[in-house]
Amino acid sequence: MNEPQSPESDAAHTFVRELQRAVKAGFTLLVVRTAEEARARQLIARACGGLPVVYWTAACGTPLSEALEAASAGEAKRVDVLVDVQAHLADPVVLRMLREVGLGARRAIVVLLASALDLPADLEREIATIDLPLPNREEVGQLLDATAELAPAPSTTLPPGWDREAFVRAAAGLTTCEASRAFRLARAETDAGAALRRVIAEKQRGLGRTATLELVDDDVPLADVGGLDVVKAWLTSRVRAYGAEARAFGLPEPRGMLLCGVQGCGKSLVSKAAAAVLGLPLVRLDFAAVFAAPSPEHALRECLRAVTAIAPLVLWVDEIEKGLGGGADGRQVRVFGAFLTWLQERTAPVFVAATANDVTQLPPELARRGRFDEVFFVDLPSASEREEILALTLRRRGRATDKLALAAIAKPLDNFSGAELEQVVGNALYRAFGQKRDIGEEDLRAAAREIVPLATLYEEKVQALRTWGKTRARRASADRRMLELFDE
Repeated sequence: MNEPQSPESDAAHTFVRELQRAVKAGFTLLVVRTAEEARARQLIARACGGLPVVYWTAACGTPLSEALEAASAGEAKRVDVLVDVQAHLADPVVLRMLREVGLGARRAIVVLLASALDLPADLEREIATIDLPLPNREEVGQLLDATAELAPAPSTTLPPGWDREAFVRAAAGLTTCEASRAFRLARAETDAGAALRRVIAEKQRGLGRTATLELVDDDVPLADVGGLDVVKAWLTSRVRAYGAEARAFGLPEPRGMLLCGVQGCGKSLVSKAAAAVLGLPLVRLDFAAVFAAPSPEHALRECLRAVTAIAPLVLWVDEIEKGLGGGADGRQVRVFGAFLTWLQERTAPVFVAATANDVTQLPPELARRGRFDEVFFVDLPSASEREEILALTLRRRGRATDKLALAAIAKPLDNFSGAELEQVVGNALYRAFGQKRDIGEEDLRAAAREIVPLATLYEEKVQALRTWGKTRARRASADRRMLELFDE
């Protein structure tokens, strides 16, 4: 195989180079993992240079064993690309012939092309596996430019009002076919804003097909998060770290934060707000969907490939301990190891916002420096934070707060979490609505008396969690820390 001569993107060039190096290193049996069969065929042919490429699929009508025999029979070297081979790997004849290819006993170079392959143990040691990355932004931009010729009114430029960078960013993470379809659909829109929303909608559909990723469209301003002033200040200080000026200064891109603490105290909310303050899209990783897949390792690998292609973004992993903590199951151990490696080695600008409620289930290596920039402990809100949460919740419900003594109402609610304080407001509104009047202070007090907070129901567990947080993580709120100093 010769070095490619035609210009191509960095992602495609890297794939072609890796394929060529594997063959030069002596591998005669290779696996190319991708869901983009057409794109993979083009790049494999490019990597082969002058060598002939022969394709076999299940629709060829020729048994796979005969195709492998033909691959080895000729005097001239060629590359055979086999598609749809998973069902044939249980055939002992096919398995033996593939192993002979891998051992160099046959005069053949064979590439197995599939989105996922469950390889027999006899083959794994003889195979070089190469992943075809999703198209990068350069390639996506080329696809956007190419759709100009296919528009109802062909043109060499984008329609008026189209921001090329915004459209490329919106389609990042899609396959070439998905991105092309999204741009064609966008071309049919007369309004630039509607066209961009169409591309984003197609991206949501594309991510939805992975089952493990969800593009979250919940834009939470940092001002809507009550308390947690240390975390909010920390996030705000990271905003400029994504620019070229920060790179020139020697700053690495922020890697993320791990939020541990009491349930219902704003960990998920501040994770969503991180996307808003950093100006990045928010994508949620669902580990339940990862483990529900036939091959969790493959599912995780595919979703991390998509995340890398979409970057920069905020990757939200809610209740991470439920997906990665304390399991002896082999699949869970392998997924955990793969995710830890990706956290440590990732170079794409992905800000990981992970939350955890049960710190006893967290593996120690997860919180190691280098995987996250900071580990925060989110405690029960202090009196002033409780007042702020009540005020924010009431304002979101269209109520003025200047005539309500919220400080006096919040002061005795020491064991209430932020979620329980929001429930207090909701129950108080129901009470006032039932009596056909506006909400008052007594409604809030009565609603609070009806709620037994989680910190009271599970006092021992919550206190043990708060004791852990005093020495093992940075406090998310300066207010609570100062109060505890005065108490001591």
